[in-house]
Amino acid sequence: MLSSTSTSTSSTAETRAVGFLRSRRISGGIGALALAGLGVAHTATNAVGFAADADASWPMFLIFGVGVSLVLWAVAVVAWLFSRRGGGRVGRVIIAVVGALCCLMAFNVLRVHPEIVLSPAGPGPWTLVGGPALLLAALLPWRKKEATDAGCFSSTRSAHHPRG
Repeated sequence: MLSSTSTSTSSTAETRAVGFLRSRRISGGIGALALAGLGVAHTATNAVGFAADADASWPMFLIFGVGVSLVLWAVAVVAWLFSRRGGGRVGRVIIAVVGALCCLMAFNVLRVHPEIVLSPAGPGPWTLVGGPALLLAALLPWRKKEATDAGCFSSTRSAHHPRG
């Protein structure tokens, strides 16, 4: 009897761990926070570069410094809302494209400058964490499937529901 209880506890812990890894809400939140952090790091490093350069122009700083960060923050909001409430195909595609771009940027950083991967002022940690999290959030299904007693999978909606 003791062994069945420990097996049950072990099985429950494994199920929770897999559920955590397959949670669209968690992965979307992590991806959104990583994009927000990337936006802050981008604005900070460009502001320092703008202040240090005597020939820097305001339009270039506003477009490529603050403008890119605003786009990152907007996509972070889209990812956050998508992970919380769901969304349509457009939101899923936007998150998947940005996740793929973050993965490509992380790969490029690891290939060219692996020493800046852990620098919070660079794109390394933000894209290394955010890219896979956003891809996972975009690829995970919205509705969870539950196992029935017959061993088949059924939707979480009732079969007798008019819209189900």
